[in-house]
Amino acid sequence: MTHHAASHRIAFALAALLLAAAPERAASAVDPGETYDTRELIGRTVAGLKACLKYCLLGIEIRIRYTGYSVEVYYVPRVEHHLACLHGMAADRFPKEPYREWAALVGVLQQRLLDRLAAWVGRALLGAPIVESGGGPTRYGQYGEHQSTNFKEVEFMGHPVALLPALLDKNGDLTADAYPEGETGAGGGGVGELSAFIESWNRWAVRCFTDPNRCGPPPAFPGAAVAEQFDLAAAIEDLIAAVRASGVDFAAIARTLREIASAVGDNAWGGGGVKIDRLLCPNDVDYFYPYYLSGVDAPWWRSGWPITDAEYAAIVLNPFSGDRIGRAGELWGHVYPRHGFLNHDHPGRVAPALVYRGADLLADHRVRRPKRTTAYARGDWQSVSPVPTRYCRANIADLPTPIDPEGGYGYNLWPRFECPLSEIGILVAFIPYRYCFTK
Repeated sequence: MTHHAASHRIAFALAALLLAAAPERAASAVDPGETYDTRELIGRTVAGLKACLKYCLLGIEIRIRYTGYSVEVYYVPRVEHHLACLHGMAADRFPKEPYREWAALVGVLQQRLLDRLAAWVGRALLGAPIVESGGGPTRYGQYGEHQSTNFKEVEFMGHPVALLPALLDKNGDLTADAYPEGETGAGGGGVGELSAFIESWNRWAVRCFTDPNRCGPPPAFPGAAVAEQFDLAAAIEDLIAAVRASGVDFAAIARTLREIASAVGDNAWGGGGVKIDRLLCPNDVDYFYPYYLSGVDAPWWRSGWPITDAEYAAIVLNPFSGDRIGRAGELWGHVYPRHGFLNHDHPGRVAPALVYRGADLLADHRVRRPKRTTAYARGDWQSVSPVPTRYCRANIADLPTPIDPEGGYGYNLWPRFECPLSEIGILVAFIPYRYCFTK
């Protein structure tokens, strides 16, 4: 075995030992942490719609369609806006996620998965099972109240509020009729797949820990089976009700867009007129689908550099690198390496920093880890728990940073979209005209 391979094996063994690094919790009772269910997730998200949507007209596209008999000229608004597409969570351990339905399903699944891994890796490397599958210290432990190394699990799922473009028609009216009943956006699957996945994943993960050269591609996570356990019909009803109560008047936005486009078309030639087929840009978010699970990513999320993000050595080793997370001159941590440990003693700041690491990992198409790479992992941030916000910030560190007693935190990602409100014909010209409806 080469020195390089041996060092990797030792590092993976140390990573496995981190499975047992979590200190015992104090025996005294603590106040329960802030939690939420699906309805509350949707309600808290849409409460920020007025401030986070940032709906703006960018200008009018002139599009031409040839029918075979005549040439039709259409005036189509081009818009930009943000929309909640991913929901991110941080927790001290599974199943302590703040999203209750998610914790009861995905959190419990990952707890079983990691408990089995701890037992298998312990026998393979230490000759005895490891009985604690937590990742490490949370805040206070055997090193005293100034202990600085914190650990959190991080997860991302497809946000049900991303359904909104499919429920909003061209006139600004909301209807569930536009969305096929029973679809989840994630496809088929079954609960039995989840149990089968635990066995196949553990066989793969043990190979990763005991011999990195035999790691290979991970088994596919049955995300569709998870998504199907959530009630999409109920989520649609909750979303429609929340949007109607949000104060965003989509009907007024539709009327204003038509007025502006008509004013442009009055002084131009030809015939099709104003064309608007939708008010929000489409997306392909898979609702309730797990885009990233740190438990499934355990061989990397529980390891340090160079096992994790070895290819980013130039950034990790550069003391002046720009991958900094914090606010107002404060340094909370660095983006790389993207693992679950952070040298900071404030859990309310550890959580957003690690969630940001997870989002950066999701957006990184160059790295092969158990995740679903997506362009939706860049955008504005909104806090859902423990302090919900009715606003978004470009910097996640600018959101509130309270300490949740149970260590659970929730955030929404609102990526930016830009699109014409119809795809009719062929684009031949663009007349810029910026007008913003929401801040």
